[in-house]
Amino acid sequence: MAVNQGRIIEQLESLVSEPDRSEFIFGFMQAFGFATATITQVKQGGSRNVATMPSHIGIKLKLYFQPCEKSSDLEADFDTRISDPLIAKHKIRFVIVTDYQRILAWDTLAKDRLDIDFDELPRNYGFFLPLVGLEKAIIGSENPADVAAAEKMGKLFDLIRVQNELSKPEDIHALNVFLTRLLFCMFAEDTGIFKDGQFTLALKNYTDEDGSGLDDFLYQLFTVLNTPEDAESRKALPTHFTDFPYVNGGLFASDEPIPDLGKKGRRTLLDCCAMNWAAINPDIFGSMFQAVIDVEQRSSLGQHYTSYSNIMKLIQPLLLEPLRAELVSSRKNAKALKSLLVRLGQIKVFDPACGSGNFLIVAYKELRQLEMEVIQALRELEGQAIFVTGIHLDQFYGIEIDDFACEIARLSLWLAEHQLNKQWQKEFGDAPATLPLSSTGKIVHENSLTLNWLNVCPKSAEDEVYVIGNPPFLGTLGRTEEQKSNMQSIFNDFKAIGYLDYVACWFWKGAQYIANSQTELALVSTNSICQGEQVSTLWPRIFELGLSIHFAYPTFPWANNARDKAAVHVVIVGLTAKKATRRLFQLVNDEWHSRTVSNISPYLIEGSNIAIGTPVKPIVNGVPPLLFGNKPTDGGHLFLDLREKDELIAREPKAARWIKKILGANEFINGLDRWCLWLVDATTDELNEMPEVLKRMAAIRALRIKAGHPAALKMAEKPHLFIQVSQPKSGGYILVPRVSSERRTYVPIGFFGHEVICSDANMFIPNGTLYEFGILCSILHNDWMRLVAGRLESRYRYSASVVYNSFPWPEVTASQRKQIEDLAETILFTREEFPGATLAQLYDPDKMPPALLKAHQALDRAVDKLYRDKPFKDASERLSCLLEKYESLVQNT
Repeated sequence: MAVNQGRIIEQLESLVSEPDRSEFIFGFMQAFGFATATITQVKQGGSRNVATMPSHIGIKLKLYFQPCEKSSDLEADFDTRISDPLIAKHKIRFVIVTDYQRILAWDTLAKDRLDIDFDELPRNYGFFLPLVGLEKAIIGSENPADVAAAEKMGKLFDLIRVQNELSKPEDIHALNVFLTRLLFCMFAEDTGIFKDGQFTLALKNYTDEDGSGLDDFLYQLFTVLNTPEDAESRKALPTHFTDFPYVNGGLFASDEPIPDLGKKGRRTLLDCCAMNWAAINPDIFGSMFQAVIDVEQRSSLGQHYTSYSNIMKLIQPLLLEPLRAELVSSRKNAKALKSLLVRLGQIKVFDPACGSGNFLIVAYKELRQLEMEVIQALRELEGQAIFVTGIHLDQFYGIEIDDFACEIARLSLWLAEHQLNKQWQKEFGDAPATLPLSSTGKIVHENSLTLNWLNVCPKSAEDEVYVIGNPPFLGTLGRTEEQKSNMQSIFNDFKAIGYLDYVACWFWKGAQYIANSQTELALVSTNSICQGEQVSTLWPRIFELGLSIHFAYPTFPWANNARDKAAVHVVIVGLTAKKATRRLFQLVNDEWHSRTVSNISPYLIEGSNIAIGTPVKPIVNGVPPLLFGNKPTDGGHLFLDLREKDELIAREPKAARWIKKILGANEFINGLDRWCLWLVDATTDELNEMPEVLKRMAAIRALRIKAGHPAALKMAEKPHLFIQVSQPKSGGYILVPRVSSERRTYVPIGFFGHEVICSDANMFIPNGTLYEFGILCSILHNDWMRLVAGRLESRYRYSASVVYNSFPWPEVTASQRKQIEDLAETILFTREEFPGATLAQLYDPDKMPPALLKAHQALDRAVDKLYRDKPFKDASERLSCLLEKYESLVQNT
C-alpha cells in the first residue's frame, strides 16, 4: 500500500500545535499508520505495551516513548533509555524522549540520532519513515562511518552558515580552522589522545543548554591546547581546561574567532560528538566531508574524491611494489634491510593538487606499514632491538588551492600518524608520542599552477621523489578567467593549446619538474589527454624532455566516495626519466593485470611514441574528403517536426517545395523523422511570398546579430540559409555520425541521396563509393577510431582531421577493391532484411542480428588482409600495424 507522506506531515503539524500533550504519542502512532486496535489496546494498558513504567509506551519492533517532566533531565533520561536492556530485548527500532519543547530520538538500526525542537517534528518526519516500511537509503562506502560522520558535520556547518555572517575570505578561513579543530577534538577523545569522552563531557558539564558561553568555552579550550603544560598561564585556569594536554603542531596556534552556535548548535555539536570517531578513515573522510560542505565548490574546481582502491592503483606500481621487491630480496640481509629503512626515511612524496590529502595519507600509511614489515624482518635476524620510526610527516608535501581542503589535509595527516603510532605500539610496544603534534607545514595553500614546485618540494637530481595525485578535470567549457590565464601561462611556448584539458597543466609542469632526475610521476587524468587532438598537442613535448611512460592504466570508470559521485572516465599515467620496465595494465574479467611491453604509446597501448597529427586532408593520395554537414545556427527556426511541417504547409502551401528531410546523428541512428526549410535556391520574390517563413527568418536574423561573431553577423544578412552550407547538389553521399555510443563495435554509417540534408551532427563523403563505405565499416577502421578519436563524455567523437584524414588507407588492386565493395553491399542488403529496425537496434552489441554480424566479420577479415596476410590476433595487433604504417606515411611526405 502506498504511503501518503503529505498526510503524515499534515497530521504531525496538527499534533505539535495541540495544547493537550497527553494524547501526543497516540496521535504520532496514528500519523505513522499504527492500527486503531493497537492504539486502543496501548491506551488501555494492554499487552501490546511492553513498557514497565507509568506514562511510557513501548511496542515491540517499533518504538519506545518516554515523556520527560523536567527539561534539565531530558539528556540524562534519553541516555538511560537507549541503554536500557529492554530496548534490545524487544528489538525496538525508535526510542523517543521529549519534554514537548525538544524531541530526542534514536534509530537503533541506523545508529542515527535526531535532536530537534518540538515544533520541527513535521519537517523531520522522514526520520521515522521506517515505521511505515520506507527504509532509509544507505550510501555505499568502503566505511559507512565516514559517510555518517561527514553528513553530521555537514549539518553543523549548515547551521553555522545560517547563524553567522560569513562573507569575507578571512571569515571563511576562520570557519575552516574552527571545523578542523572540532574534528581533532572529537577524534582525540575516541582514540586515546585525550581521555575517553573528555571533550564531550566538558561540553556537556561546563556549557549552558541554551548555548550561551559556548564560544568562550571553546576559545579557552583552544588556547589551552596551544599552551605548554608547564606554562604559567595554565595555572590559573579551572581543571576542566588544564586537564587537556598540550597539542601544538600549528593546529591551535592562530587566534581565530569562534562562530556563534547557540542552543541548536550546541545540540548539533554534541550529536556529532556521539559518533565513534575512532572508526573514521582519515584518508577517505576528509574528502567526503569536503563534498558535504561545498558540493558547488567541488564541481567548480573539478575535484574528484578518490577511493582507497583507486589510490592504490597509482601508488602501488609507482613506489610500493619496487620498495616491497627490495624488502623481499633483502629479508636475509640485515645490512640491506637497514639500508632500506634509511631509504624509507628519505623518500619524498609530493601531491601538487592534494585536495583533502587522500593520496598523501594513503602513501604515508602504506610506507609506515612497509617500514614495520622491514623492522619485523630485522628482528627475526637480530632479535629484539629497539627501533623508532624513520618516516615523518615532513616527507609529505602538497599544494592545494582550496583553504578548507588544505586544513583538512593537514588534520588528516595528523590523525593518520596517530593511528599508525597506535599500531606501532601494538606491534613493538613503544610508539612515538602523538603529542605534541609534529609540524605539517609542507602542505601549502597556494595555486599550484602559479607556484614554482621546487619552492614547495625542493629536490636534487639524486633525491627519491614521487609526484602523485588526482588534479582537477576541466574541459574547455566552464573554466574561469583565472583558469584560462593559468593555462596560457603554463603553455606559453606552445604554438597552440587547442582543446587541452585543464589537467594537462599538471602533466606539463610535472614533466618539467621530474626531467633529468630520479623523480617519478604518476597522475590520474580524464582519458581525454590520451585521445584525439590533445595527444599531438601535449605528448610530443613531454617526450622531448627525455621522459617515457613507464606504466599506465587505459580508460576505466572512476569510482569514488563522494556523496555526489563524479561521472568520469579516467586513465592513470606514470612518467619517468629513468630506464624502467614498461607495464601496461589491462582489465580482464573485472580484475586488473599488467604485462611488460617494449614501449607505451601516448594512446596507452604498446607502440612507439608517435602522436597522430591533425592533417587538413587525407594523408593517402586519392582518398575522397570527409566534410562537415550543414550547420544551421538558427535557434531551431529552420527545423520542423511532423506537426510543425503539416501546420506550415496548411497555412502556407508554397512552403511545401522548400521542406526537405534532414538527418542529424540522432535521427540517423534512431530512425527519427525531422524536416527543415532548405531555401538555398529560393529567390527574394519567392521568399516574400511566404509570410510565415519570413517570420522565421526575422527571428534567425536577430539571433545571429545577438551571437555577434563574424560568421553569424555575415549570415545575419542571409537568414534563410544555414550558416554553413556544404550539401552536394547532385549524386549521393556516405553519412558518418560525429558522435556514437562507445558500446558499439561498429559506428553505423549509411548512404543517402543529395535530396536528404545532412546536418552538422554528421560528416559526409560526397559521392562516396561502396569501397569507402566498406573500409569505414571495418573493425580495423573502428579500432583506429577508438584509439585516436576524442570523446564526448565516453562516447566516440568522429572527426575528419584526427580520425579520417590520419587513417593509413591500404594500397589495393582492382580485384581487392571489388571484393571490399561486394562485402560492403552484402552489409547493406542484410540491413534491409530487418525492416523497421533502427541502426541503434541493429548495432546494439547485445542484440546485433547474427546475419548482420556475420556480414561484418566477413568484411573485417577481407580488410585485415589488405594490411597483412597473417590474421591479426586482436585490436592491439591491428593498431600496432596501423601506427607503423602511419609513421611510414608521414615520414615519406
